[in-house]
Amino acid sequence: MPDTHIDHILRTIWTAREDNHFEIEYIRTLEEIDDFEKTLSEMQEKGLVKILGEVVEFTAQGEYLAEKIIRRHRLSERLFADVFDATPTTYEQLACSFEHIISPEVTESVCTFLGHPKVCPHNRPIPPGKCCLSYTNEVIPVVQKLTAIPVGESARIVYMLPSYQKRWKQLHQYGLYPGHKIKLVQKRPSYVVQIGETTLALDEEICREIYVKRLSENGKQS
Repeated sequence: MPDTHIDHILRTIWTAREDNHFEIEYIRTLEEIDDFEKTLSEMQEKGLVKILGEVVEFTAQGEYLAEKIIRRHRLSERLFADVFDATPTTYEQLACSFEHIISPEVTESVCTFLGHPKVCPHNRPIPPGKCCLSYTNEVIPVVQKLTAIPVGESARIVYMLPSYQKRWKQLHQYGLYPGHKIKLVQKRPSYVVQIGETTLALDEEICREIYVKRLSENGKQS
């Protein structure tokens, strides 16, 4: 069976267990996989679950993998819901795809970027990762606010989240668009940035609404 089918059933079993349901029939009603029984049987052969009559339980290995997929899925939901304002239907669909492709490093970076959220948009708990348990920020976020990068660093604008609609026009008048390269020249007494040959002084509030990915010395994304 495709690994994505196994991931889906692992996630479904985990979610059903949160609602105190362990019955195979109940889990089947939550899944849209045609070969549910065959996949579940394969999962038992691989040592991921134990089928005990009409109920199913995780093995230690299954529990470990299920926790990882749940973490990736719920962080993905938070990312698309909070950062990109996706509708529930959209962010759920996107999360179902995204959960299979992000690496552990990217997962930690997404979590750090989101501020280590405790629950998903459905208010279900997000299992913590190493980045959540550390007292120091050991993981550099993939995307940061412009205010967070060091002076003298160059970055590429990933997206902007203006606090009000009119701010879009103001940002565009400054030549600030996603994909454009920007360099932070100074932070005090005011923020100064360079965009191409243009140097601008910006309010800190505006800079906090600009999210960037830092570039390496050769101009490529790090």
